[in-house]
Amino acid sequence: MPEWIPYETSDEPALEVSIDVDLDGDATFQAAHPYVVTITASGFPVDADGQPTDAAAEDLFALEQSAEAACEANDATPAFTVSGGGKYQLYAYAKSGIEGALRDAFAGASVAVSVTSQRDETWATYGEYALRGDDLEDARDCDLIAQMDEAGEDLSVDYVVTFAWSVDDTKVKAALEALRGAGYDVPVEIEDDIIQVEVEMQVTPENLMTQRTAMSKALAAFAPQFEGWEADGLDDEEPI
Repeated sequence: MPEWIPYETSDEPALEVSIDVDLDGDATFQAAHPYVVTITASGFPVDADGQPTDAAAEDLFALEQSAEAACEANDATPAFTVSGGGKYQLYAYAKSGIEGALRDAFAGASVAVSVTSQRDETWATYGEYALRGDDLEDARDCDLIAQMDEAGEDLSVDYVVTFAWSVDDTKVKAALEALRGAGYDVPVEIEDDIIQVEVEMQVTPENLMTQRTAMSKALAAFAPQFEGWEADGLDDEEPI
């Protein structure tokens, strides 16, 4: 299932990227889709940072929907988008060069659209924007925090944040003991081989990274896999 994560690059001005991180490391899929197709829209109103204005964003959303439908019809998969510098680009990977078929899909677009494709067996273009390790987790954190903010949650107060980890089922007891040694209050036994560690804290990218790093160090000997986090309001019963 696709997992699209938005983030901003360190460029000045920053580029806005949204990327399907689920495609990273899928060697079988990548080998079957060795062509990168680039759909570039330009000629729309932009703000001082080179990003589309609100009015232009509506047109680009419609174009994106058309692009996704055209990709699906031609056995191509959207992989990431890049916005900035007066351009909006959607990159897809396909089994063959299909730029001709896609050009036809944008013949009546309200903005200028160009389509190109080239072989990219190593997925190097995707790799330029791929998120991995701490960068990926930090982007996930920022996205979830933004969702909380949009939902009207008060981010200035503390929440009970539950961090979930998985380790080999033969190492669960030792892993729990390691977490206790690091100062975390964890149960004696767990279910489904998922270790849940609760921390009362303010939900910020910095706090999340600090706690995740500390837990990762405590579990380092057990090849831990981080499974994500969720936040409960201190007076709530349902996770946010």
